[in-house]
Amino acid sequence: MSCSDKTESKRGKGQDGDFIEVQGGEYRERLKIKNALHIKGVNNPVIIENGGTIVEITGKGVIIEGFTIRDENPQSELQSSAVYISKGADNAIIKGNQFFNAMHAVWSVGARGIMVENNTIEGKKNLERNYRGNGVYLTDSHEATISGNKISNCRDGMYLEVSHDGKITGNEVKDSRYAVHTMWVDRTVFSGNRAFGNLVGFAIMYSKGSLIADNMAAGNQTHGLLLIQATRSQITGNTVIGNSKGVFFYNSMLNNLASNLIMNNSLGLHSWGGSEENIVTNNSFVQNEAQVKFIAGKDQEWNGNYWSDYLGWDAQGDGNGDFPYESNTVVDHILWRYPAAKLLYASPSMQLLWMLEKQFPILKVPKVLDTKPAMLPKHRNWKELMARYPYNPVKYYGDAEKFGGAH
Repeated sequence: MSCSDKTESKRGKGQDGDFIEVQGGEYRERLKIKNALHIKGVNNPVIIENGGTIVEITGKGVIIEGFTIRDENPQSELQSSAVYISKGADNAIIKGNQFFNAMHAVWSVGARGIMVENNTIEGKKNLERNYRGNGVYLTDSHEATISGNKISNCRDGMYLEVSHDGKITGNEVKDSRYAVHTMWVDRTVFSGNRAFGNLVGFAIMYSKGSLIADNMAAGNQTHGLLLIQATRSQITGNTVIGNSKGVFFYNSMLNNLASNLIMNNSLGLHSWGGSEENIVTNNSFVQNEAQVKFIAGKDQEWNGNYWSDYLGWDAQGDGNGDFPYESNTVVDHILWRYPAAKLLYASPSMQLLWMLEKQFPILKVPKVLDTKPAMLPKHRNWKELMARYPYNPVKYYGDAEKFGGAH
């Protein structure tokens, strides 16, 4: 039975502006939609096909909602997609659908103003993740909105390239390669998204003017937040917990990293490859195995952060430590190489070593300096979050890599 056999239209069939209801059932066919139709599934109609493009949208203003779309092919060629939005098919809305075993669930090339909202997307979980497709795949698709989707078992949950001025909000991605992956994507908002158990949480690459705010990256195998050649971006209010590396800057400049909770990662913040002139302030670095790995040509001041391994005190009672916090110190290196030394963390001997190094520096390498280290975490709910997300980060960075080496 075809979709057309069980549809109801308020204005005839297939004219611009028609509202068409498709009743529940199982349909084996491919659709090509050329007109501005609102097509709504009632009682969960299921469209099943064997690879290729299942639904193709070529007209403007198309709305598809309430369907289950399933690709029954366990492999499918890489060009397969459940919904393909072609160039010029602007303002398409894909909402409230379920996609199963999709290569690419929603793929847009050259369409503007599309919306992908409140869908459930499951990729080809039988394939190794590098050979899967993307949950939402945007190329040259500007002003897109992707919100409220639950995405799993994809290559990249959301992959955007040369697609500017978008809003990526309130999505959850798990068990994929990258939760969010961008290439040459400017002035885009990434807010309120959650990335759990992926290879990488958020990979923002070759992009500028991003707002990365209030996201959660927890239990990802390598990086929670990965920024490569990202510039002039605001990175605020994120929780990055239980990843191998919390935040990684590479060749990224003029960014503002503020008010983030970076906790229980193998490495809290890694900055190298010319990543200078970034503002890092009001963050909480809590119980990372190593707080900072910093490689640059000169010292950087990152003031007003909380560092759980700070050994100083606040005699003035103003909430800030009386001595600067410094990365890449001998004490830092001892705690990295001999974790059992944390038992002596607050001991007089460790305090003495810390003070001596300030008077007679041993390691003459560029450092991160925080001249106003906070005595208390900026995030008062950190214990609650630690208990809620008890991930054990992968620890594969050897001590030889701490002050140099591969990223």
